[in-house]
Amino acid sequence: MIFDEFPLAAAQGVMLAHTLKIGGRTLKKGRVLSALDLDLLDDEGFSTVTGARLDPEDVAEDAAAEELAALLVGPNTATRAPRAGRCNLHASASGVLRIDAERIDRMNLLDEAIAIGTLPRHAVVHPGQVVATVKIIPFAVPRRLLDACREIAAGTPPITVAELKPCRAALIQTELPGMKDSIFAATVKVTRDRVEALGGRLTLALRGPHRRDALESMLHQALAAGCELVMVCGATVAKDRNDIAPAAVTAVGGTIEHFGMPVEPGNMLVLGRIGAVPVVILPGCGRSRKSNGLDLVLPRLMAGIPPTREDVMRMGVGGLIRSAPEEGDDANPDIDRARGPARAAAHVVNRSGTTTVR
Repeated sequence: MIFDEFPLAAAQGVMLAHTLKIGGRTLKKGRVLSALDLDLLDDEGFSTVTGARLDPEDVAEDAAAEELAALLVGPNTATRAPRAGRCNLHASASGVLRIDAERIDRMNLLDEAIAIGTLPRHAVVHPGQVVATVKIIPFAVPRRLLDACREIAAGTPPITVAELKPCRAALIQTELPGMKDSIFAATVKVTRDRVEALGGRLTLALRGPHRRDALESMLHQALAAGCELVMVCGATVAKDRNDIAPAAVTAVGGTIEHFGMPVEPGNMLVLGRIGAVPVVILPGCGRSRKSNGLDLVLPRLMAGIPPTREDVMRMGVGGLIRSAPEEGDDANPDIDRARGPARAAAHVVNRSGTTTVR
Protein backbone atom coordinates (compact mmCIF):
# COMPACT_ATOMS: atom_id res chain seq x y z
CA MET A 1 0.00 0.00 0.00
CA ILE A 2 1.24 3.49 -0.86
CA PHE A 3 0.00 6.32 1.34
CA ASP A 4 0.85 9.72 -0.08
CA GLU A 5 -0.32 13.05 -1.41
CA PHE A 6 -1.22 12.37 -5.04
CA PRO A 7 -1.58 14.91 -7.84
CA LEU A 8 -5.11 14.79 -9.23
CA ALA A 9 -3.83 13.52 -12.57
CA ALA A 10 -2.54 10.38 -10.82
CA ALA A 11 -5.26 9.99 -8.17
CA GLN A 12 -7.91 7.86 -9.91
CA GLY A 13 -8.43 4.68 -7.86
CA VAL A 14 -6.91 6.20 -4.72
CA MET A 15 -8.75 5.68 -1.40
CA LEU A 16 -9.47 9.04 0.15
CA ALA A 17 -7.70 9.51 3.51
CA HIS A 18 -10.01 12.17 4.93
CA THR A 19 -13.60 13.24 4.37
CA LEU A 20 -13.92 16.25 2.05
CA LYS A 21 -16.89 18.54 1.56
CA ILE A 22 -17.12 19.85 -1.99
CA GLY A 23 -19.91 22.35 -2.51
CA GLY A 24 -23.06 20.44 -1.63
CA ARG A 25 -21.39 17.02 -1.82
CA THR A 26 -19.41 14.99 0.70
CA LEU A 27 -16.65 12.59 -0.31
CA LYS A 28 -16.22 10.28 2.67
CA LYS A 29 -12.99 8.85 3.98
CA GLY A 30 -12.21 5.55 2.27
CA ARG A 31 -13.99 6.43 -0.97
CA VAL A 32 -12.21 5.14 -4.05
CA LEU A 33 -11.87 8.22 -6.23
CA SER A 34 -13.38 8.10 -9.69
CA ALA A 35 -12.70 10.33 -12.68
CA LEU A 36 -15.90 12.27 -11.85
CA ASP A 37 -14.68 12.81 -8.28
CA LEU A 38 -11.40 14.17 -9.57
CA ASP A 39 -13.22 16.57 -11.89
CA LEU A 40 -15.22 17.88 -8.92
CA LEU A 41 -12.05 18.33 -6.89
CA ASP A 42 -10.40 20.14 -9.78
CA ASP A 43 -13.40 22.45 -10.10
CA GLU A 44 -13.05 23.29 -6.38
CA GLY A 45 -9.42 24.23 -6.81
CA PHE A 46 -7.74 21.08 -5.49
CA SER A 47 -4.45 20.12 -7.11
CA THR A 48 -3.60 17.15 -4.89
CA VAL A 49 -5.41 14.70 -2.65
CA THR A 50 -4.18 12.60 0.29
CA GLY A 51 -4.98 8.92 0.20
CA ALA A 52 -3.80 5.36 -0.31
CA ARG A 53 -3.29 3.24 -3.37
CA LEU A 54 -3.50 -0.48 -2.72
CA ASP A 55 -0.99 -2.95 -4.02
CA PRO A 56 -2.27 -6.12 -5.71
CA GLU A 57 -1.59 -8.22 -2.57
CA ASP A 58 -3.39 -5.79 -0.25
CA VAL A 59 -6.84 -6.43 1.26
CA ALA A 60 -8.96 -3.33 1.88
CA GLU A 61 -9.79 -2.50 5.50
CA ASP A 62 -13.46 -3.57 5.53
CA ALA A 63 -12.82 -6.85 3.74
CA ALA A 64 -9.81 -7.54 5.96
CA ALA A 65 -11.73 -6.80 9.18
CA GLU A 66 -14.60 -9.03 8.08
CA GLU A 67 -12.27 -11.88 7.16
CA LEU A 68 -10.32 -11.66 10.41
CA ALA A 69 -13.45 -11.44 12.55
CA ALA A 70 -14.81 -14.57 10.86
CA LEU A 71 -11.70 -16.46 12.00
CA LEU A 72 -12.53 -15.70 15.64
CA VAL A 73 -16.19 -16.74 15.67
CA GLY A 74 -17.15 -19.72 17.81
CA PRO A 75 -20.43 -21.13 19.19
CA ASN A 76 -22.98 -18.51 20.26
CA THR A 77 -21.14 -15.63 18.57
CA ALA A 78 -21.70 -13.93 15.22
CA THR A 79 -20.25 -11.07 13.20
CA ARG A 80 -22.02 -8.08 11.70
CA ALA A 81 -21.22 -6.04 8.60
CA PRO A 82 -17.90 -4.20 8.72
CA ARG A 83 -17.68 -0.42 8.63
CA ALA A 84 -14.69 1.92 8.52
CA GLY A 85 -12.27 -0.96 8.93
CA ARG A 86 -14.06 -2.37 11.97
CA CYS A 87 -16.02 -5.61 12.40
CA ASN A 88 -17.66 -6.54 15.71
CA LEU A 89 -18.47 -9.94 17.19
CA HIS A 90 -21.76 -10.16 19.07
CA ALA A 91 -23.07 -12.75 21.50
CA SER A 92 -26.05 -14.71 20.20
CA ALA A 93 -26.92 -16.28 23.58
CA SER A 94 -26.67 -15.45 27.26
CA GLY A 95 -23.57 -17.04 28.67
CA VAL A 96 -19.98 -16.80 29.83
CA LEU A 97 -17.37 -15.49 27.40
CA ARG A 98 -14.50 -17.87 26.71
CA ILE A 99 -11.40 -16.42 25.07
CA ASP A 100 -8.11 -18.00 24.05
CA ALA A 101 -6.07 -15.02 25.23
CA GLU A 102 -2.78 -16.48 24.07
CA ARG A 103 -3.93 -16.70 20.44
CA ILE A 104 -5.54 -13.25 20.51
CA ASP A 105 -2.23 -11.87 21.79
CA ARG A 106 -0.32 -13.64 19.03
CA MET A 107 -2.51 -12.04 16.37
CA ASN A 108 -2.17 -8.58 17.90
CA LEU A 109 1.61 -9.04 18.06
CA LEU A 110 1.88 -9.79 14.35
CA ASP A 111 1.71 -6.18 13.21
CA GLU A 112 0.45 -2.78 14.33
CA ALA A 113 -2.09 -2.91 11.50
CA ILE A 114 -4.19 -5.46 13.40
CA ALA A 115 -6.06 -4.59 16.60
CA ILE A 116 -8.37 -7.11 18.29
CA GLY A 117 -10.08 -6.07 21.53
CA THR A 118 -12.36 -8.22 23.67
CA LEU A 119 -14.36 -8.13 26.87
CA PRO A 120 -12.61 -9.77 29.86
CA ARG A 121 -12.47 -13.54 29.94
CA HIS A 122 -15.46 -15.15 31.64
CA ALA A 123 -17.56 -12.00 31.42
CA VAL A 124 -21.31 -12.66 31.53
CA VAL A 125 -22.79 -11.57 28.20
CA HIS A 126 -26.25 -11.42 26.64
CA PRO A 127 -27.63 -11.67 23.08
CA GLY A 128 -26.64 -8.76 20.88
CA GLN A 129 -23.85 -7.59 23.17
CA VAL A 130 -20.50 -6.79 21.53
CA VAL A 131 -17.94 -9.27 22.89
CA ALA A 132 -15.01 -8.40 20.62
CA THR A 133 -14.03 -5.88 17.97
CA VAL A 134 -11.58 -6.20 15.09
CA LYS A 135 -10.08 -2.99 13.76
CA ILE A 136 -7.76 -2.69 10.77
CA ILE A 137 -5.70 0.39 11.54
CA PRO A 138 -4.56 1.43 8.03
CA PHE A 139 -6.64 1.38 4.84
CA ALA A 140 -5.47 -2.13 3.98
CA VAL A 141 -3.27 -4.99 5.12
CA PRO A 142 -1.13 -7.36 3.08
CA ARG A 143 -2.66 -10.77 2.45
CA ARG A 144 0.23 -12.41 4.29
CA LEU A 145 -0.97 -10.95 7.62
CA LEU A 146 -4.44 -12.42 7.22
CA ASP A 147 -2.88 -15.76 6.26
CA ALA A 148 -0.79 -15.66 9.44
CA CYS A 149 -3.94 -14.97 11.49
CA ARG A 150 -5.66 -17.89 9.80
CA GLU A 151 -2.87 -20.23 10.89
CA ILE A 152 -3.08 -18.97 14.50
CA ALA A 153 -6.88 -19.31 14.58
CA ALA A 154 -6.88 -22.85 13.12
CA GLY A 155 -8.57 -25.50 15.25
CA THR A 156 -10.94 -24.54 18.04
CA PRO A 157 -12.41 -21.02 17.70
CA PRO A 158 -10.60 -18.41 19.83
CA ILE A 159 -13.85 -16.76 21.01
CA THR A 160 -16.96 -18.61 22.18
CA VAL A 161 -19.86 -18.10 24.57
CA ALA A 162 -20.68 -20.96 26.95
CA GLU A 163 -24.45 -20.78 27.24
CA LEU A 164 -25.98 -20.36 30.69
CA LYS A 165 -28.12 -23.35 31.59
CA PRO A 166 -31.51 -23.30 33.39
CA CYS A 167 -29.96 -24.63 36.59
CA ARG A 168 -32.02 -25.70 39.63
CA ALA A 169 -30.21 -24.42 42.70
CA ALA A 170 -30.51 -24.98 46.46
CA LEU A 171 -29.54 -22.68 49.30
CA ILE A 172 -28.82 -24.25 52.69
CA GLN A 173 -28.40 -21.96 55.70
CA THR A 174 -27.33 -22.97 59.17
CA GLU A 175 -28.14 -20.99 62.30
CA LEU A 176 -26.96 -20.39 65.83
CA PRO A 177 -29.05 -19.11 68.74
CA GLY A 178 -29.66 -15.37 68.65
CA MET A 179 -29.50 -14.93 64.86
CA LYS A 180 -32.39 -12.87 63.47
CA ASP A 181 -34.90 -14.22 60.97
CA SER A 182 -34.31 -11.16 58.79
CA ILE A 183 -30.76 -12.34 58.10
CA PHE A 184 -31.98 -15.59 56.57
CA ALA A 185 -34.79 -13.97 54.58
CA ALA A 186 -32.41 -11.38 53.13
CA THR A 187 -29.90 -14.07 52.16
CA VAL A 188 -32.57 -16.06 50.33
CA LYS A 189 -33.66 -12.92 48.46
CA VAL A 190 -30.11 -12.00 47.42
CA THR A 191 -29.30 -15.56 46.36
CA ARG A 192 -32.53 -15.91 44.37
CA ASP A 193 -31.76 -12.65 42.57
CA ARG A 194 -28.23 -13.84 41.71
CA VAL A 195 -29.39 -17.19 40.37
CA GLU A 196 -32.33 -15.80 38.39
CA ALA A 197 -30.13 -13.10 36.83
CA LEU A 198 -28.14 -15.98 35.33
CA GLY A 199 -31.21 -17.81 34.03
CA GLY A 200 -31.52 -20.34 36.86
CA ARG A 201 -34.05 -20.96 39.63
CA LEU A 202 -33.66 -21.21 43.38
CA THR A 203 -35.91 -24.22 43.80
CA LEU A 204 -35.05 -25.12 47.39
CA ALA A 205 -34.19 -23.08 50.50
CA LEU A 206 -33.39 -25.01 53.67
CA ARG A 207 -32.47 -23.85 57.15
CA GLY A 208 -31.26 -25.82 60.15
CA PRO A 209 -28.94 -25.81 63.15
CA HIS A 210 -25.23 -25.25 62.68
CA ARG A 211 -24.27 -28.87 63.27
CA ARG A 212 -22.59 -31.31 60.92
CA ASP A 213 -25.32 -33.95 61.17
CA ALA A 214 -28.04 -31.40 60.41
CA LEU A 215 -26.11 -30.08 57.44
CA GLU A 216 -25.53 -33.61 56.13
CA SER A 217 -29.28 -34.21 56.25
CA MET A 218 -30.00 -31.00 54.32
CA LEU A 219 -27.39 -31.86 51.69
CA HIS A 220 -29.13 -35.21 51.17
CA GLN A 221 -32.46 -33.38 50.81
CA ALA A 222 -31.05 -31.05 48.16
CA LEU A 223 -29.64 -33.93 46.15
CA ALA A 224 -32.86 -35.94 46.46
CA ALA A 225 -34.79 -32.91 45.15
CA GLY A 226 -32.73 -32.97 41.96
CA CYS A 227 -30.86 -29.73 42.57
CA GLU A 228 -27.96 -29.21 40.15
CA LEU A 229 -26.11 -26.67 42.30
CA VAL A 230 -25.94 -26.38 46.08
CA MET A 231 -24.88 -23.30 48.02
CA VAL A 232 -24.20 -23.49 51.74
CA CYS A 233 -24.27 -20.35 53.87
CA GLY A 234 -23.07 -21.21 57.36
CA ALA A 235 -23.84 -19.39 60.58
CA THR A 236 -20.06 -19.04 60.85
CA VAL A 237 -17.57 -18.88 57.99
CA ALA A 238 -15.68 -22.15 57.39
CA LYS A 239 -12.10 -21.73 58.62
CA ASP A 240 -10.68 -25.16 57.85
CA ARG A 241 -11.37 -28.22 55.70
CA ASN A 242 -12.41 -29.99 58.92
CA ASP A 243 -14.86 -27.25 59.91
CA ILE A 244 -18.58 -28.09 59.97
CA ALA A 245 -19.61 -27.23 56.39
CA PRO A 246 -16.64 -28.76 54.50
CA ALA A 247 -16.71 -31.81 56.77
CA ALA A 248 -20.42 -32.32 56.04
CA VAL A 249 -19.73 -32.27 52.29
CA THR A 250 -17.07 -34.96 52.57
CA ALA A 251 -19.21 -36.98 55.01
CA VAL A 252 -21.94 -37.41 52.37
CA GLY A 253 -19.42 -38.62 49.78
CA GLY A 254 -18.36 -35.28 48.32
CA THR A 255 -14.96 -33.68 47.89
CA ILE A 256 -13.54 -30.26 48.67
CA GLU A 257 -11.80 -29.14 45.51
CA HIS A 258 -10.40 -25.84 46.72
CA PHE A 259 -10.53 -23.88 49.97
CA GLY A 260 -10.31 -20.10 49.72
CA MET A 261 -9.62 -17.77 46.80
CA PRO A 262 -7.34 -14.78 46.14
CA VAL A 263 -10.34 -12.47 45.78
CA GLU A 264 -11.46 -9.79 48.23
CA PRO A 265 -14.24 -9.82 49.25
CA GLY A 266 -14.65 -13.57 48.94
CA ASN A 267 -11.41 -15.01 50.36
CA MET A 268 -13.21 -17.70 52.34
CA LEU A 269 -15.26 -19.21 49.51
CA VAL A 270 -14.96 -23.01 49.29
CA LEU A 271 -15.56 -25.07 46.15
CA GLY A 272 -16.69 -28.66 46.46
CA ARG A 273 -18.60 -31.34 44.61
CA ILE A 274 -20.91 -34.21 45.47
CA GLY A 275 -20.84 -36.47 42.44
CA ALA A 276 -21.67 -34.22 39.48
CA VAL A 277 -23.30 -31.54 41.66
CA PRO A 278 -21.14 -28.49 42.47
CA VAL A 279 -21.26 -27.28 46.06
CA VAL A 280 -20.24 -23.74 47.02
CA ILE A 281 -19.68 -22.93 50.68
CA LEU A 282 -20.26 -19.20 50.75
CA PRO A 283 -18.03 -16.60 52.35
CA GLY A 284 -19.79 -14.15 54.64
CA CYS A 285 -20.02 -11.62 51.79
CA GLY A 286 -22.22 -14.10 49.94
CA ARG A 287 -25.10 -12.63 51.94
CA SER A 288 -24.55 -9.24 50.29
CA ARG A 289 -25.75 -8.13 46.87
CA LYS A 290 -22.46 -6.27 46.38
CA SER A 291 -20.01 -7.88 43.95
CA ASN A 292 -17.76 -10.47 45.54
CA GLY A 293 -15.90 -13.69 44.78
CA LEU A 294 -19.12 -15.64 44.40
CA ASP A 295 -19.90 -13.56 41.31
CA LEU A 296 -16.71 -14.82 39.67
CA VAL A 297 -17.57 -18.46 40.29
CA LEU A 298 -21.36 -18.76 40.00
CA PRO A 299 -21.71 -17.84 36.30
CA ARG A 300 -19.07 -20.39 35.32
CA LEU A 301 -20.78 -23.11 37.34
CA MET A 302 -24.12 -22.31 35.70
CA ALA A 303 -22.53 -22.33 32.23
CA GLY A 304 -21.07 -25.79 32.75
CA ILE A 305 -17.43 -24.64 32.86
CA PRO A 306 -16.56 -24.97 36.55
CA PRO A 307 -13.29 -23.31 37.55
CA THR A 308 -10.50 -25.69 38.42
CA ARG A 309 -8.28 -25.34 41.46
CA GLU A 310 -5.68 -23.63 39.26
CA ASP A 311 -8.33 -21.32 37.75
CA VAL A 312 -9.26 -20.10 41.23
CA MET A 313 -5.64 -19.61 42.25
CA ARG A 314 -5.07 -17.45 39.15
CA MET A 315 -7.88 -15.04 40.08
CA GLY A 316 -5.58 -12.94 42.25
CA VAL A 317 -4.58 -10.39 39.61
CA GLY A 318 -7.68 -8.23 39.43
CA GLY A 319 -9.13 -10.08 42.41
CA LEU A 320 -9.23 -7.02 44.68
CA ILE A 321 -12.85 -6.08 44.01
CA ARG A 322 -12.71 -3.68 46.94
CA SER A 323 -10.52 -3.39 50.01
CA ALA A 324 -11.55 -4.86 53.34
CA PRO A 325 -12.22 -2.25 56.04
CA GLU A 326 -9.17 -1.51 58.17
CA GLU A 327 -9.08 -0.63 61.84
CA GLY A 328 -10.61 2.78 62.38
CA ASP A 329 -12.56 2.79 59.10
CA ASP A 330 -16.20 3.83 59.25
CA ALA A 331 -18.17 1.08 57.52
CA ASN A 332 -21.26 3.33 57.42
CA PRO A 333 -23.84 0.63 58.18
CA ASP A 334 -26.64 3.20 58.11
CA ILE A 335 -25.86 3.99 54.45
CA ASP A 336 -25.82 0.30 53.59
CA ARG A 337 -29.18 -0.20 55.29
CA ALA A 338 -30.63 2.52 53.08
CA ARG A 339 -29.37 0.73 49.98
CA GLY A 340 -31.16 -2.55 50.56
CA PRO A 341 -32.07 -5.22 53.12
CA ALA A 342 -29.36 -7.66 52.03
CA ARG A 343 -26.59 -5.14 52.63
CA ALA A 344 -28.06 -4.24 55.98
CA ALA A 345 -28.23 -7.93 56.87
CA ALA A 346 -24.50 -8.28 56.22
CA HIS A 347 -23.80 -5.64 58.85
CA VAL A 348 -26.35 -7.11 61.29
CA VAL A 349 -24.52 -10.42 61.13
CA ASN A 350 -21.22 -8.68 61.69
CA ARG A 351 -22.42 -6.79 64.75
CA SER A 352 -24.00 -9.88 66.26
CA GLY A 353 -20.60 -11.52 66.53
CA THR A 354 -21.83 -14.74 65.01
CA THR A 355 -19.84 -14.50 61.76
CA THR A 356 -17.54 -12.24 59.84
CA VAL A 357 -18.42 -10.64 56.54
CA ARG A 358 -15.45 -11.21 54.25
